[in-house]
Amino acid sequence: MKKKNIIFIIFLVAILLSTACQKTNHTPMHASMSMKANMDHLDYEDFNDIYSKGEENWISKEQFYEVKGLLTSGVHHETYELLKFDNGEMILVEFSTRLEGGEFKVQGLKIIPDEMKGFFED
Repeated sequence: MKKKNIIFIIFLVAILLSTACQKTNHTPMHASMSMKANMDHLDYEDFNDIYSKGEENWISKEQFYEVKGLLTSGVHHETYELLKFDNGEMILVEFSTRLEGGEFKVQGLKIIPDEMKGFFED
C-alpha cells in the first residue's frame, strides 16, 4: 500500500508540473524567450521547422541570420499590443511583463506617428 501511495504522488506531481509548464509557455515573454534560445542553438532549417506551422518560410534565411547576428546573452522583454483604428490611427499598448492575478496590466501607451504607421501595415 505504501508503494502505491508513492507512485500515485509521483504521478500527481508529474501531472501538476506538466500543467504548470504548459500554462507558462503561453505568454508572449515565454514564447520570445523560447524563440531566442532556439535561434541561439539551431540553424535556419531546424528553426523554420519548429516555428513555421503552416506558414512556409515566414522568416527568410537572410532575415534569420541577420536577427541571429543581433542576439546577445542579455535581453529585456517588452510586451505590446497594437491597436489599429478605423480612422487610421494606431496606438501601442505596453503591458507589464509580470502577470498580476493571472492578468496582464497596462503600463503605458504610445501613439504611433504618421511617419511610422507604414511599418505596422500588413
